[in-house]
Amino acid sequence: MIQYVLRRLGASVLMLVLVSVLIFVVLRLLPGDPTVTKVGAAQGIDPRALLQLRTELGLEDPIPVQYWHWVTGLLVGDLGRSYFSQFDVDTLIGQRLGPTLELSLAGVVLAVLLALVLAVTPTVLRSKWLGRFVGGYTTLGMAAPPFVFGILLIAIFTVKLGILPNESYVAPAEDFPRNLRVLLLPALTLGICLSAPLIRYLRASLVEVEGMPHVRTATGKGIPRRAVVLRHVLPNALMPALTSLGITVGQVLSGAVAVEYVFRWPGLGSLIVDSVYKRDYAVIQSTVLLLAAIFVVVNLIVDVLYGVLDPRLRVGKVTA
Repeated sequence: MIQYVLRRLGASVLMLVLVSVLIFVVLRLLPGDPTVTKVGAAQGIDPRALLQLRTELGLEDPIPVQYWHWVTGLLVGDLGRSYFSQFDVDTLIGQRLGPTLELSLAGVVLAVLLALVLAVTPTVLRSKWLGRFVGGYTTLGMAAPPFVFGILLIAIFTVKLGILPNESYVAPAEDFPRNLRVLLLPALTLGICLSAPLIRYLRASLVEVEGMPHVRTATGKGIPRRAVVLRHVLPNALMPALTSLGITVGQVLSGAVAVEYVFRWPGLGSLIVDSVYKRDYAVIQSTVLLLAAIFVVVNLIVDVLYGVLDPRLRVGKVTA
């Protein structure tokens, strides 16, 4: 088991190194220049002034040198400084990280609840019509981008019914009830998109486990259908579906960008979008690497949990 964890840990570190190189290089290949954006693309700018500005920002150094300065800064906790606001990047990330984590956690909780209800209910009731409805929901949830559901929910619950507000973000410490009201729509939007792949994995796993001998034996003993599914089918079906939870985290991070922009949520997603428009390399590369690190760490945790729960993955374990 220790060898398994160390191997996964080494692979995760290597993945982060490759991601950091990819982020850094791709940003430098994008069209646009942060110095031109900073001076407003005005006409008649002295080229020497632009050159001096690029030199001050370190953009005239060779790309390997720029990458080395960035990585060595990361190792000592220095993420650099924004080209435009002149705030430290860690300060900007610290201001936006809380709302993003709140939205992501709420979205994952709603996604898991929706997945369990919509995947298990057709199995318990053996309803073909309900199964087709869930299949359509899954297809739509995986095909449509998050902003479509966000706009649709705003149109229904805010514009038409006037039930839920579409207000600016309020911190839980300031007004917790209002924070919950503001959080519900973006979290539901994210939860719908995240629940679709979870339902797909879980339903396939339920069908596979349902045909196993121990389930047929339980059914043959006259145990009620609901008890068979909840006690014998679902616990075994959750094991293969656990893998999809790590993938869902990646969708949380990518989906949160669109959801935050639609709902004016002051999180890392909106920070990345604004920084991309400005070509603020220092903010983009550190923020994206942070999101990638969260994704890698969560997948590492899921892999380790899978190894703990599944004895076949425990490398080095001697079996008689």
